[in-house]
Amino acid sequence: MPDTSFTVYNRYALLAPPEACTEAFAALVARVRSEGHPGVLRYRFFLNPHNATALGLIDYASPEAWIGHHELAMPWPEMNALHGLARLEEITFLGEAPDEVRAWLEGSTLAARLNTGNVAIAGFHR
Repeated sequence: MPDTSFTVYNRYALLAPPEACTEAFAALVARVRSEGHPGVLRYRFFLNPHNATALGLIDYASPEAWIGHHELAMPWPEMNALHGLARLEEITFLGEAPDEVRAWLEGSTLAARLNTGNVAIAGFHR
């Protein structure tokens, strides 16, 4: 069976003080951990208060997990609160962006720049 997992790297511009953004990211992570899609394998965020940015590094088990996560979490108040405090500027797919994810994005209201075409050339997973 082929490995359908992939990683997404999200870049955010902070629209609020770092402390407020940290709280919003923590609230979303807690909700995803307890009630999120089981195909979200790792869900991590990093904040740089010096340049008012945040980075998300998320591992998904499959394209269906990515879509399921977004359909489940987008209406949550935690996600809406985060979107009021940090603007998603870029979504980078590490590995090919799956066709079904591209199709979902085309039908969504997400306005972030997409960075695709990053083909895996070497590596391993323990």
